[in-house]
Amino acid sequence: MNCSIVCFLLMSLMATAQPTTYKTVKTGHSAASTVEILWDTAGVPHVYGQTVEAMYYGFGYAQMENHANLLLRLYGQARGRAAEYWGPSFLDSDKIVTLFGVAEQAKKHYTQQPADYKPCLDSFVRGLNAYAKAHPEAIGNEFKQVLPITPQDVLAHITRVICLEFIGGSEAGAARVMLPGSNAYAIAPTKSASKKAMLMANPHLPWENFFLFFEAHLNGPGFMAYGASLVGQPVLNIAFNERLGWTHTVNTIDAADRYALTLQDDGYMLDGAKQAFETKVVTLQVRQPDGQLKPQSITYRYSQHGPVMQTKDGKTYAFRFAGLTNPGIAAQHHAMAQAKNLAEFETAVQRMQLPMFNIIYADKAGNILYLFNGNVPVRSEGDWPFWQGAIDGASSKYIWTKTHPYQDLPRVLNPASGFVQNANDAPWSCTFPGVVNPGSFPSYMSPLIPLRLRPQRSINLVKDDASISFENWRVTN
Repeated sequence: MNCSIVCFLLMSLMATAQPTTYKTVKTGHSAASTVEILWDTAGVPHVYGQTVEAMYYGFGYAQMENHANLLLRLYGQARGRAAEYWGPSFLDSDKIVTLFGVAEQAKKHYTQQPADYKPCLDSFVRGLNAYAKAHPEAIGNEFKQVLPITPQDVLAHITRVICLEFIGGSEAGAARVMLPGSNAYAIAPTKSASKKAMLMANPHLPWENFFLFFEAHLNGPGFMAYGASLVGQPVLNIAFNERLGWTHTVNTIDAADRYALTLQDDGYMLDGAKQAFETKVVTLQVRQPDGQLKPQSITYRYSQHGPVMQTKDGKTYAFRFAGLTNPGIAAQHHAMAQAKNLAEFETAVQRMQLPMFNIIYADKAGNILYLFNGNVPVRSEGDWPFWQGAIDGASSKYIWTKTHPYQDLPRVLNPASGFVQNANDAPWSCTFPGVVNPGSFPSYMSPLIPLRLRPQRSINLVKDDASISFENWRVTN
């Protein structure tokens, strides 16, 4: 590919893998609407659709071909019915999903999809189901009960992974194998041996469960993007096209809060007055070892802060997460992949549907960008350490209702240093010398802490190198 942006890792695989297997699949739209899937020797599908919708059909088909049982388990969990399908070990997962109303929210989200993206989502889901129908032998018997998959399942999966796990996992007590992380660089032409911008994506996520990456090359009329998505996602999350590319790292964002409630009889105290909990009774079916279903009724409580949970030590907390009501996370990533230049890319990002993750960007015109992206709550007071602990739930002034707009977020475009980087450090060190003044932002925006060794190493690798070559960079990283 004659492209003046180099995406390290992704493009290197694309250049070395050789095609081995073609597969032509009917999309079900019409006899003329087909998609061709070319699997290369690295196991990456190159999907060619006669329409963009057909392309996404092939993307769903290919994901299902590689990870059918995993996808069905993840979508079953997103429904909040995993214990019904597979037993009591999934009950805690179902409780979290149903407490936060993920499946109900997904139904609403489906009606809110942008008109230009909704057919793509629908086609992705048709591709998932088409593979399952064509290859029943590839589906484990215990997973067939999840079929057919719906668009609402996919949207619920997005919300569960991004909002409940990435944003709220530590607050809500979700178990994690490791802290998600990543490294990323964008190098300007002035610092590049080729005089072309370079972008490096180096995600650090467990190679399992919903963290698993699925690499793909998607092609349709007016659309080409190569990258990776978290498995089950209907779009590429990290990608490049012929003109630009971006990657994500987990940022130091606080978009989830835990409020310690003061209970009073059967209610809770707020601003000196007793408040009644809203309640909802949910009956979960739990599959027993003999295959029988045993109903379990649970009464959920909700305060003005959000869903309420009680810990094992008897304390009661309410939770408030940003992004739960965002319907367009996937649609925004689709628009980012469609962008042809920096202005179009930022227009897509300004939708503010992606509630977290740094964005590191480079393009064919030589622009490089760092953005501390996400839905940062507008808080009445308090600094970063204050909002990391349990917040006093007896005062309504701490219940936020808005998040900061795009223009309030730390952002660096084309710094004189010639690079931007992130190794899960705060935005203040996205380049060197620093150009982002922490004093220009609310003290709760991101922490003021000493740099850890990984971001120190990241900065030192590039700050004094005036001519970074792709080959040298690949070996170094």
